[in-house]
Amino acid sequence: YNEIKLGYMASLKRQRQTSRLRTRKKSRAALAKRNRTLWFLGAAAALILCAAVIVHIGISNKRSPKKYSSMVKNYKPLIEQYAEEAGIPEYVDYLMAIMQVESGGRGKDVMQSSESLGLPRNTLDTEESIQQGCAYLAECLESCQRQGCDTLTAVQAYNYGVDYVDFVAARGGVETIEIAEEFAAARSNGETVSYSNRIAREYNGGYRYKYGNMFYAELVNRIVQSEKK
Repeated sequence: YNEIKLGYMASLKRQRQTSRLRTRKKSRAALAKRNRTLWFLGAAAALILCAAVIVHIGISNKRSPKKYSSMVKNYKPLIEQYAEEAGIPEYVDYLMAIMQVESGGRGKDVMQSSESLGLPRNTLDTEESIQQGCAYLAECLESCQRQGCDTLTAVQAYNYGVDYVDFVAARGGVETIEIAEEFAAARSNGETVSYSNRIAREYNGGYRYKYGNMFYAELVNRIVQSEKK
């Protein structure tokens, strides 16, 4: 009887040990599975984040150029020629930046200057566009000089129209986004449109008033300053 009892107790002990061993193995397996799942989720999240950053950088670079494109650089001799003709040879860098913002050197009316003559958009051919663009910036600069306004007022006036110079002159003569915003808000009756350019996202979350581009002078200036570095 004692031998049977001892055998039974030994068997029961082995069963308990086996059960505990199986439980430990299952726990370790479950832990390993959970760790693998967490690793895969973390890796997937990192990949998604990297992709989002790459896309964001791509969009930012596309919508907020920091340098002259090769196409704009190709037009530098013509810009220099007509800047000299207009009496503003020292503003070639601003004229190139204006072309970069307007068209990136693509299309026919590369300076988008047809409308400054009262013509429909894209009426002028490339050389005519450059000639008129230089002449129109010269007109804006002359108005600024008469009224004591800065260069960036002339640049913003290239986009808004030369009467913008009067508006800035009455507010101290120094161009700011706030003044450009005030002008556009009045001319658009407060109507806004979404605008995903990086400057707009930084300034107000991504919109502009539906009249010209209130960020125009800042866009041009950033390119000019970037090219000087």
